[in-house]
Amino acid sequence: MSNRLHVKQGWLRALLFFFVGVIVSGSIATPIQTLIESGGLGGSHTVNKSLLDVFLFYVVNYIGILICLWYFRIKIDEESIFTLGFKWKGFSKDAFLGAGVAIVIVGVGTLLLYSGGNLKIYGVNFNILNLLVSILLFILVAFVEEVVIRGYVLINLMEDMNRWLALFISAILFTLMHLGNEGVTLVSDLNIFIAGILLGVNYIYTKNLWFAIFFHFAWNFFQGSIIGYHVSGMTIDTGIMEISTTGPNEITGGFFGFEGSAFAAILQLIAIISLAIYYEKKYGKTLIKSYKRPERKVVNA
Repeated sequence: MSNRLHVKQGWLRALLFFFVGVIVSGSIATPIQTLIESGGLGGSHTVNKSLLDVFLFYVVNYIGILICLWYFRIKIDEESIFTLGFKWKGFSKDAFLGAGVAIVIVGVGTLLLYSGGNLKIYGVNFNILNLLVSILLFILVAFVEEVVIRGYVLINLMEDMNRWLALFISAILFTLMHLGNEGVTLVSDLNIFIAGILLGVNYIYTKNLWFAIFFHFAWNFFQGSIIGYHVSGMTIDTGIMEISTTGPNEITGGFFGFEGSAFAAILQLIAIISLAIYYEKKYGKTLIKSYKRPERKVVNA
C-alpha cells in the first residue's frame, strides 16, 4: 500500500477543497433557506425566531462542509485533522490576544462613530436565551470558517509558496465566501479581505488556529450580541445595546455592520502591521519561506 498523496500540489488541494466546499454548501443552503422562508423552521416565544433559524441554517450547512474537510484532510492529504493547528499548550496567550485585539478594534471604532455623531444608543435589551444562542452561533461560525480557510486552505497553500503570498490568496477566498451576504459594498469587501489577512497573520508564523478562532468569535460576538451591529450583513437583533447609525455607509458600515466601515479598515491595518512586526521579531529567524510536509516513507503492501 502506498502512502503517496493523491494530489501532490498543496495549492491544488486547497483550491479543489474550496470549490467543492462551495458546491456542497450551496446544495445544502438552498433547500434549508427555502424551508426557513416557508416557515418550516422556527423559534419559540423565548428565543428570537430569526436567530434560531440562522443557527439551524449554519449547523446543517457546516455539517456538510466539515464532512468535506474530513475527507480531504484524511483521504487526500493523508494527514490528521489535528495537524491543522489545534495545539492549546503554548498558544493560549495567542488565543486571548486574538480576542483582545478584536474587542479593541470594534470598541475603538464604535467610540469613533459615537464621538462623531454617527452612532446613537437608545436603549438596552437583555435576553439571556438569545444571548446563549448567539454565543453558540458565533462559536460555530468562528470555528468552522477558521478551520476551513486559515486551517485547511492556508496550510496547503503554504506548502508551495511564500507564506505571505499564501495568506493573500486565502484572504481572497475568504472574501469570495462573503460576496453573497446582504448589504455588501466595495468597502465591506475590502474590509473582509483585510480581515482575512489579519486572521491569518498569526497562523503563517505559528501554524496554530486559536488566535484566529478567538479573534473571529470575539469580533462577531462583540459586534452583534453586545453592541447590536449587523454582523457581515446578518440581522439577528440580539444586541444588548440598541443602536442606530446615521451618515454615509462608508463611515457607519450601513446594513453590513461595522465591518463595512472605513474605521474597521484603518484599525485592522494598524493591527496587521503591529502583529506582523511582533511575530517577525518572535519567530522570523526560525521560519523557512514555505511550509514543508514531513518526509514520508513509502510502504508497499
